Amino acid sequence: MKEVKNMCFSDRLSNHGFWANFFLLFLGSLAYEMFLLLKSKIKNTTYHKPKTWQISSIRTYLLKIGATIKIPKRRIYYNLSKAFVYKDLFRELMTQ
Repeated sequence: MKEVKNMCFSDRLSNHGFWANFFLLFLGSLAYEMFLLLKSKIKNTTYHKPKTWQISSIRTYLLKIGATIKIPKRRIYYNLSKAFVYKDLFRELMTQ
């Protein structure tokens, strides 16, 4: 529950309408489920340290990264930053 509340921001139900709050809670729950899928993919890799990460660590180390994206006609190319420490883990997760 702590991960859902603090790390997926599902505690921000500050709107006065029921449906708006319901939608925000729904988005937080979807984000949590997507992070659980990502955690299960991380556990199938050969890296040991990322297997103990929480959702906030996954957001910090894997999702908040610097990259350039080029989209020509048929393919999508991405160029990761040279300072990105978990580049190999990111590529392994993208190819699974």
